[in-house]
Amino acid sequence: MKFGINKALFAVSLAALTVPAIATADVGQKCCPFSDESLKHSVQPLGQATQKVLQLRGVEFKWNDSGREDVGLVAQNVNDVFPQLVHKNQGVMTVDYEKLVAPLIESVRELNARIEVLEKTKSH
Repeated sequence: MKFGINKALFAVSLAALTVPAIATADVGQKCCPFSDESLKHSVQPLGQATQKVLQLRGVEFKWNDSGREDVGLVAQNVNDVFPQLVHKNQGVMTVDYEKLVAPLIESVRELNARIEVLEKTKSH
């Protein structure tokens, strides 16, 4: 029984030592990037989110290699609006689609504020 307790304490101690190393290594990586405020500084609200989102062009296209039809964005267009979401890999641009969630959420907030103003003026 005592061996089990020591083993559990060792596992907890090991986890405590390992998590920060894993967290640091995984910051900003694809799939489940850490978003904890303690890992960030100079946090500012996204401004003019609707204006920026409206500059993005959703497109339909066919992939050159397979001819498969798809929908998405063109990285060069995203780079003009949100350069921090575009990365180069072997000379080809990629888009971190996951991070488009933040401007979309802020755009909804901006549009909702406009709707509320219109509803108030309509009811008067």
